[in-house]
Amino acid sequence: MSKVSSPVCDHTAHSVITDNILALKQNTEHSIISVPILTGAMAHSIINAAVIEANKNHFKVSITIVDRSGQTLAVLRDHQAGVHTIRSSYKKAYTANSQKRETAVIAQGVKDGSIGADIRYLDENMLILAGGVPIYIDGVVVGGIGVGGAHGNEDVQIAKAGLKALLVSKL
Repeated sequence: MSKVSSPVCDHTAHSVITDNILALKQNTEHSIISVPILTGAMAHSIINAAVIEANKNHFKVSITIVDRSGQTLAVLRDHQAGVHTIRSSYKKAYTANSQKRETAVIAQGVKDGSIGADIRYLDENMLILAGGVPIYIDGVVVGGIGVGGAHGNEDVQIAKAGLKALLVSKL
């Protein structure tokens, strides 16, 4: 025997779904959602400030800035930085953005066991080394900066110096 669905039930389900969609549309039709965004110009300012810090300390590094989707907005490699630093700076920026915290904090958490070591397998772009810092605007993560080529704490120092450019631009 085959089952036959009742047209009344199908109509009722359709009616409920339609009513819910209309209610949702009415609630959002007059609302404007504002989300901060990291622009190319902002990324350029951050990279410039980070490069000044790196040069001041004679660090030969690569610096990458990603937007909230993990796509590269800006990248700069010192001509004397190792070729591997391009990829490591990207992965650090990606990881900080994705996890919404500094990669040094993640690395420490993996080391002390408070963060599972399998975090490194979440995505092929994850890198659990110091040097990645999330970029916040108005309390929202809008991207990440990653630095590769110096020692971990020096990479962090360069990244944070770059982020000061956002504070200056807000004044």
